[in-house]
Amino acid sequence: MSWQLFDELVAREEAAVAGRRWDELLEIQAERRRVLDSLPADLPREARPALERALARSQATATVLVAAMAETKGTIERLRGGVRVVGAYKRAGRAA
Repeated sequence: MSWQLFDELVAREEAAVAGRRWDELLEIQAERRRVLDSLPADLPREARPALERALARSQATATVLVAAMAETKGTIERLRGGVRVVGAYKRAGRAA
């Protein structure tokens, strides 16, 4: 059943986020969309626990992703600050 693929997709998503392989997330998202689109209107009862588990794992991964993005933003801001400092030294050197 296609709904059983969600566990695999979530595991791949977790690994991509942990490894900071951001490009893979787009591929996984597209694959998830294809699986969702292929689901029948009426799922079997045994699908519910698996889907709830996959949703919980996906939400936890989203939390990790947001934290990683915040860390990356902080790194970029520190780099920009360093560039400004270096630029100030460069201008001061020319003025002297």
